[in-house]
Amino acid sequence: MNNFFEVARAGINSTFQDLGRGNYYHIGLPFSGAMDNRNYLLSNALVGNKKGDPVLEFAFQGPLLKLKNDQISIAITGDVNFMIKKSSAKIINGECYKTYLLDKDDEVDLISTNNSVYGYMAVGGGFKLQKYLGSYSTTTRAGIGSNNGKKISLNENLYLNKTEKKFINKKIDYINSKI
Repeated sequence: MNNFFEVARAGINSTFQDLGRGNYYHIGLPFSGAMDNRNYLLSNALVGNKKGDPVLEFAFQGPLLKLKNDQISIAITGDVNFMIKKSSAKIINGECYKTYLLDKDDEVDLISTNNSVYGYMAVGGGFKLQKYLGSYSTTTRAGIGSNNGKKISLNENLYLNKTEKKFINKKIDYINSKI
């Protein structure tokens, strides 16, 4: 069975991003990629992904996501106010730069960014996406990249790669962390 998040709220500007696509200015395509490279890289590092794996980037208000089918580890980076609602009805006030293990039917509510515009969510094993011109980055103005070049939308399913990794509870200090 496919492992995925069901989008219960899309957020203001939620897209998939990676390190970007270069060398396409000659055909009118901007570089693309994460707006905050450091937080992008830290989110992937926390869940054990490769540097170039796609993450969910959101601006101001992020999505509300409900996990279907299996367990997955996640990490949120940036200055983000979020909570996790466990299927057991337990509420966890989220802490950025820390990994969490989600179970089937758990919800992640990326409520808002605080003193910044962008936040990032990485999942262990990554999102199941297709590259376009060597990148997973969504460029909405050009209508290219993952998710058919569009922001994520209400009731959409965000598919995840299957991962065999064991969950590692990890927390990092943003100020002193090295990428």
